[in-house]
Formats: sequence, structure tokens, C-alpha cells
Amino acid sequence: MELRQKIALITGANRGLGFEIARQLGRKQIKVLIGARNAAAGQAAAERLIAEGIDAIFLLLNISDPNSIENAVQVVKREFGYLDILVNNAAILPKATDEDSPGIVTQQQLQAFLETNFLAQVSVTQSFLLLIRQSKAGRIVNMSSSIGSVTISSEHLHQNGPKPARIPYAASKAALNMFTVLLARELRPEGIKVNSADPGLTQTDAGGPNAPYTVEQGARPAVWLACLEDDGPTGCFFTHVDEHIVNNPW
Repeated sequence: MELRQKIALITGANRGLGFEIARQLGRKQIKVLIGARNAAAGQAAAERLIAEGIDAIFLLLNISDPNSIENAVQVVKREFGYLDILVNNAAILPKATDEDSPGIVTQQQLQAFLETNFLAQVSVTQSFLLLIRQSKAGRIVNMSSSIGSVTISSEHLHQNGPKPARIPYAASKAALNMFTVLLARELRPEGIKVNSADPGLTQTDAGGPNAPYTVEQGARPAVWLACLEDDGPTGCFFTHVDEHIVNNPW
């Protein structure tokens, strides 16, 4: 029986964690689709991976544009007919200000984060679900954060230090976590696994050069979840501690 190559789509993969997730998946002989809204940046990222011997293709995808999502789905459907792995990585990140604290946050701030970090993720997932159902081992990984954990946010300290309020970002990631849990329950009978990954504070443009984790470390939970065996977990939240993948509390 002919074995077909696994195909993974990583949104926001032209830089940072998304790029590193694509690189690590590509090193596992998985064809990686570099989802990016900027064509020049996305193509450049794909070419960098190709230069490393990775099977990479740029896919124009703006997760906030329904037409862009539909066009991307049609490209994948036409070229491959299936999708094995979807990593929902593209998102907007908080800035270090006091303006997003719960007592003074504006509706506009909340709406911006919820639209991109939650509603757009749901839309992308739903749109690609038919193709994921054509996979023999569908895997969906939602890039989340410990800031979106109600349990961790209620603690005084966590592995990355005290968590700022930042209610727009926290609420969007908490909503994404709920989507993970309920979608995992819905898709369990079909063998499709859905999990959330917490990379921790990594040395990206957002995390800064002094963040405790390298980008390589931050990508590991997502890569592990993308490649789960049939007996692997679903509907769970994972991070990394001391080179080990561990459960995060919701």
C-alpha cells in the first residue's frame, strides 16, 4: 500500500514560533504549508526552509479574512485533497501597558483580540475540517498560553513569574482553550485529536531576547501534539518544563 506524505499547515509561520514549528515538523519529513498573510515574507520563509532540505510551500492565508481562508482551503483541496495537521499559531499579542487591565479595558480592545485570537481560529479550523477529515490521523493544535489558564491566573506565581492582567489576550486564549476541549469531544469518535499548546515565554519578537525559553524549546509542545500516535491524548493542554512535555491546568 502506498504511503502518502503527511501535510501540515501552520498559520503565521513566516517567523517566530510558527516558523520554528514548521521547521521541526519539516525535519520529520512532513510537507509544511507556510501560512502567512504577507506574500513576500511567507515566500521568503518557505525558501529558507527549502534551503535546509525541508519540503515547504508558501500558502497565502490571512486568518481574519474569510475570502482568504476559503481561497487557501481551495488551494489545499486542489493540490492535495487532505490535511493531516493544522497548527493555529497566528495571533495578535499584548503590549506591556496598563490600558488592558480589567477595570479600564475598552470594548474595542476586547473585540480586536477575540476576533483574531478566537473567532478567526474557529473559522480557520471549521473551514479546513473537511480536509482534516480526509486524513488518516488528523491533528489540530491550538497555540494557547498559560495567561489563558484560569487556574494559573488565579495563582500568585507561575513558572514565568507573575501574570499581568491583560484581559483581552487572556480572555481570547481562555476562549480558545474552551474551543479545544469541546471540539476534541466532538471529534473524538472520528479519531481526530485536538489539543492546546503553551510555548511559555520564548525568545521571539514579542518575548524578547531575555525570555526564559528559546524558540526551539517553545515549539516542542506543538510539534509533539501534531505528531501524536493514535493512543495519544485529546482535549488537553500541554507545556514544557525541564525538557519534558507536561500537562497545563485549564
